[in-house]
Amino acid sequence: MFTLRTLGGVALLMAGSSWLWITPTFATRGQDTSGILWSITMVLSLLTVLGFCVATWGLFARWNWWEYAALASAGLGLLTLLPYWFAAVGAGETIGTTAWNAFVHVLMVALVAVLLLIPPLERWVDQQVMS
Repeated sequence: MFTLRTLGGVALLMAGSSWLWITPTFATRGQDTSGILWSITMVLSLLTVLGFCVATWGLFARWNWWEYAALASAGLGLLTLLPYWFAAVGAGETIGTTAWNAFVHVLMVALVAVLLLIPPLERWVDQQVMS
């Protein structure tokens, strides 16, 4: 059955999986992705994906901590953009591509933060999820 909780879970999974875009696997073909910054980016990205998966599981299981997991994952994802930026630019990725990836992910983090940290919106989300 289609509910806002289901839509929220799908959105969390999609947000989490998008952090795979900034891994070395998605770098432009021919770029050197063997450096330590790329390795750090890969580990942090995978941890972010895992965190969003845990948050989604918590949402569907109606655990109270799912919001904290989503916020922590968003924060970790934001931190992940730092090594990504330096790794991508250092490897010769175009500034436009790097900036677009960073922009999309900062926007996602902002949306998660707005929905879960602004009290009226957080109450609305909580009513939709826990009902």
